Amino acid sequence: MANGTTSVASVPAREASWAQALPDVRADAEPFADVTLRSQLRAGIGGDRVRVEFSNRYGDQALVIGRVAVTCGGLSLPAFFDSGVGCSVPSGGSVWTDPVDLPVKGHAMLTIDFHLPEQTSFPMLFTSVSEFTGQMSEPGDHVGAEHFPAVAAPPFPIPDDADISVHESGPFLRTVDVMGPDRHAVVVCLGDSITAMGWPEAAAGLLPVGEGVSIVNRGIAGNRLRLDAGAPYRSNGRSGLHRFADDVLATSGVAHVVVALGTNDLGLPGEFEPLHELPTADELIAAYQTLLDQASAAAIGASIATIGPRQGSDSYDGERERIRSTVNDWIRALGSRCIDFDQALRDPASPLTLHARYDSGDHLHPSDAGQMQLAATAISAVRHLNQRNP
Repeated sequence: MANGTTSVASVPAREASWAQALPDVRADAEPFADVTLRSQLRAGIGGDRVRVEFSNRYGDQALVIGRVAVTCGGLSLPAFFDSGVGCSVPSGGSVWTDPVDLPVKGHAMLTIDFHLPEQTSFPMLFTSVSEFTGQMSEPGDHVGAEHFPAVAAPPFPIPDDADISVHESGPFLRTVDVMGPDRHAVVVCLGDSITAMGWPEAAAGLLPVGEGVSIVNRGIAGNRLRLDAGAPYRSNGRSGLHRFADDVLATSGVAHVVVALGTNDLGLPGEFEPLHELPTADELIAAYQTLLDQASAAAIGASIATIGPRQGSDSYDGERERIRSTVNDWIRALGSRCIDFDQALRDPASPLTLHARYDSGDHLHPSDAGQMQLAATAISAVRHLNQRNP
């Protein structure tokens, strides 16, 4: 370009290809030293370069990271920090690696290894679903090892009769961005355990490569829309209202947010949180409206998911059902900004309950088939975003 200017079209896009929301799990953490963590995940969209974000938001001390490597398609390359090996992530902060010149195709599997040379506390890892696996090694730096010496993790306590898969997050790894010439519309799914269980990843898998949309998961089990978790249950996270700026607006390339919160606002008070924290319908609606306003101010689109059926679940009662019904009516009145998860999951013959096919067994959380139903429902609301956000 003349006069030293650069065409906007020639500037590589920097967009989130995978993400998770990290809960405060210090209460369940154990100390480890000189171990390597390996995360395997599926990229939503591709690019020519990749960078990785490590977060120490809930650390009580600095997180020391040693060597890091990113592997894709049989090619493994080191990742540096300001051109150096390793870094120290301050308590409460996060750090990005330098971009790695590693081609990544849409839907490709990525492996990210990082060595923790000093004593660090985190929960023992579990093998999980949604095409994400976290592993911890025997002592030593095993970054890039062809045969990773993983330490077996205890099985996650899922009831034998539950038709459900559990998505456990891996510590410290928060976001994977890709960079390349193609533009994508990044959709951030802000939700609770129903989201964390994996419907955003399932939705991403339903999109053909090249669709122009990236769907990333910022769900936290136990998360509420309005209020932060109380002291005994810190792992349920800051409220959707409080984490919206970090988990949504700060996501690279965000063009749209799907808010799928509210179930725990109704379910937790009186059981895991004080009963007086049960919101009115007006209070929930005001919180949703706040997020819609923040999204509008940031020039991104927003959708709100209706709250799914709850009859038969713990803490279900007539008052909570009336609140849910009023809130869902308000969400449906949003028209094209409504994603009707309630209608997608309910039994037509008994609309207040989950359809048996979609019930994991607790009458609240969708089964694996229910997760796929939510994915298909969400797709219709987001797959055209690349046309509206070139």
